[in-house]
Amino acid sequence: MRIMKKFFYLSILAIFCVISTFSLSSCKNNDLDKISKNLTAYAISAKFDDEKKQIQASEKIEYVNVTGDGLECLCLHLYPRAFRKDALIKPYSALNVATCFPNGLSYGDLEVQSVKVEGQEKEFEIVGEDEDILKIIFGFVLSKNDRADVVIDFLVTIPNSTHRFGYFDANVNLGNWYPIVCVFKDGDFDTTPYYSTGDPFMSDVSNYEIEFSCPKDYFVSASGVAEEKVDGDTKVLKMKATAVRDFALCLSKNAAMVESKVGDTLIRYVGYENDENISSSLQVAADAVSYFNEAFGKYPYETLTVSKTPFLFGGMEYPGLVFISDSIEDENEYKKVIVHEIAHQWWYAVVGNNESKEAWLDESLAEYSTALFFGAHEKYGLTYDEFVSNALSSYLLYVDVIETIRGEVNTKMNLPVHEYKNDYEYSYMVYVKGVIMFDSLKSAVGEKKLVSGLAKYYAENKFKIADKNDFYSAFKSACHKDLETFFEGYLNGTAIISKIN
Repeated sequence: MRIMKKFFYLSILAIFCVISTFSLSSCKNNDLDKISKNLTAYAISAKFDDEKKQIQASEKIEYVNVTGDGLECLCLHLYPRAFRKDALIKPYSALNVATCFPNGLSYGDLEVQSVKVEGQEKEFEIVGEDEDILKIIFGFVLSKNDRADVVIDFLVTIPNSTHRFGYFDANVNLGNWYPIVCVFKDGDFDTTPYYSTGDPFMSDVSNYEIEFSCPKDYFVSASGVAEEKVDGDTKVLKMKATAVRDFALCLSKNAAMVESKVGDTLIRYVGYENDENISSSLQVAADAVSYFNEAFGKYPYETLTVSKTPFLFGGMEYPGLVFISDSIEDENEYKKVIVHEIAHQWWYAVVGNNESKEAWLDESLAEYSTALFFGAHEKYGLTYDEFVSNALSSYLLYVDVIETIRGEVNTKMNLPVHEYKNDYEYSYMVYVKGVIMFDSLKSAVGEKKLVSGLAKYYAENKFKIADKNDFYSAFKSACHKDLETFFEGYLNGTAIISKIN
């Protein structure tokens, strides 16, 4: 996600201020057909009330217990509860609260109204570090590989915000908006809260069928769209997505769409009416998909939508759908964000990871993939060498200033996102330093082996949740040498980075 806008060009003054304060998956695809057979399935019926800015919904989950253990309960993230007034852990920081709420503080929520398991009403608890986890007690043991039908009725209240989840002007962003099953790992459900830094999410791939109704004057971009029809003043969309990590939507009353085909994928760019750069933005998106297909491996979904929308950061990725902030004024920066977010379709959407604990494993890869793209497409006015040079000079400036002020500087890339002091530290260590790390690897093994390593990592971990050991294994195989020590030096902050890196 969320590229910090123009962080490569952060001024000394800004640093002092910081210190002082539509993937339609019904296509015939062998990967999707194979992986979809034993996945948890979500069927959501949702109605958006434009006047109240609320969503009334019912969600049926056919949960497949592939944890390897018998389960007596199920835990689900309730991400919209992070936006409630009494939330202890906010999904926005003091540094960006004004950008997040241009019209003043606003609150959202997700109220669980009822829960049924196998047709029977069940009691439930709202638990978690910040009361953002739905815990459902089955009342029986769900054996491994067995299935249970869970139905949750819920009401979502959307804040007036430019966040992933919020409405502003003529747009509505619906990212992380419904109850989603927590990943079961190391003997328990992962209940990491919605931190303000990075993208604190992790989810397994699942199958989705969603019926969504809204006023007909909204154009709807989504992670999967099958069909839509208009009934009076209401638009009803029936959407399907296979083997995706989550399902997002973006609504706009001011939309203009263009599309292009790249291989088997339909690329859609949704901008605003009267935008002058719609065609060029579509071309960037199409070029990015084409390049990443060739470099890393084929994109498995049938559609990909790039949607311009109000967003407090540069962009945000979801399977088959990316948000691009309408506040980016520089055309070249806008193109960079498009490419970065599309790279996340490979590094996050298809190859998953724990974004809270190993953010570098998708963000560093996406940012360096962006550098590789511009190196192969110099027609866009940014070369690979310029991209890396900008990263290196920016990083060294940041480190120098922070050391001067604090006497020390954190240079670790592998911290959990909430342990970074602020968004700037996170961005420099995960995005900027990631580019430097991979460029150093390119100097050591060559571009061909580096790209081969990424391609192998993609091929071996599609639709899984990978970790650094999977990453190391792929590069060891592709480069015929053990690179763990090399990577750990950068991740732990012990690698020496100089101007002649």
